Amino acid sequence: MAGLSERAIIRLIRGASVAAAPDLIQGIGDDCAVFGTPGAGQWLITTDTLVDSVHFDRAWHPPELLGRKSIAVNLSDIAAMGGRPRFVLLSLCLPQDLETEWLQRWLAGVAAILAEQGCVLIGGDTVRGRELVISVTVIGEAAPDQILYRTGATPGDSVYVSGPLGSAAAGLALFQRAKLEGTDPEQWSQWQDLLDAHLNPRPQVKLGQQLGSSGCVSAMQDVSDGLATDLAHICQESGTGSILYADRLPALSVIDNAAFFLNKEKLDLMLKGGEDYQLLFTVRPGKEKELEARLLTELSHQIYPVGTIIKGQGVLLEKSDGSRCDITFQGYEH
Repeated sequence: MAGLSERAIIRLIRGASVAAAPDLIQGIGDDCAVFGTPGAGQWLITTDTLVDSVHFDRAWHPPELLGRKSIAVNLSDIAAMGGRPRFVLLSLCLPQDLETEWLQRWLAGVAAILAEQGCVLIGGDTVRGRELVISVTVIGEAAPDQILYRTGATPGDSVYVSGPLGSAAAGLALFQRAKLEGTDPEQWSQWQDLLDAHLNPRPQVKLGQQLGSSGCVSAMQDVSDGLATDLAHICQESGTGSILYADRLPALSVIDNAAFFLNKEKLDLMLKGGEDYQLLFTVRPGKEKELEARLLTELSHQIYPVGTIIKGQGVLLEKSDGSRCDITFQGYEH
């Protein structure tokens, strides 16, 4: 399987799967599968797997925060479709040498974020294995007319993000450098917001529900693999192209110095790094100011216009000098 990209593997699975079934509304191809009946509320379901030394590193990730993150990445998928998370299934592959204290602290983090979101753990599975593997499934619900898919974007829509980009990627790079050099990342207090963005992402659940009920949004997903890739998913599913404007992309001010310290391009962190778990969405023409004002009033949340949906295909980045380059699917590859 080494020669296949993640997208190629998904295409292979999608092609071998049954595309339709009774009560199935959305199968493979979005942040969640959706099922239910037209006259009732509909269910959303998403699953994700985290593997030690691939998706996290226990050398720097406190177990409580990893517990929170294990759930948060799935809650973000529910948020990306405008839903409310309800139930959680948890499966663990536990190595023999895993300390009981570590597992208890990890479970405390899981319990804390579930309580905050009003979710209930209803089951799962545990097995023994060589590596620590965490698999989480979240079931959510939403009214049928409030679910947002990746397929609704049309030319003329504005592209928005819900918050700063590149923070988690910069935080990860800082931890990796500290581990390589044998230094303590706690010395970098000036970059604490970046370190926290990697360790403890905040899923935008309430915002997702507001966007779903607003009537202003045409398509949405979360930013998990980087803006360049995640916007490409929306464009691919909607049959459109898009332009991103480099000078409009929001970021924390501290990322400039961090990027210089890390010898990385700030723009690459923002476009390709992944794990921001912000919401990426398209807004219908003429609805932009209405939506911005509504979110400021109801949630005190600012959103950021970063691009435009156009005819064609792929994602183009327009730089400050007016030049354009293709960045389609240039984000994180699992």
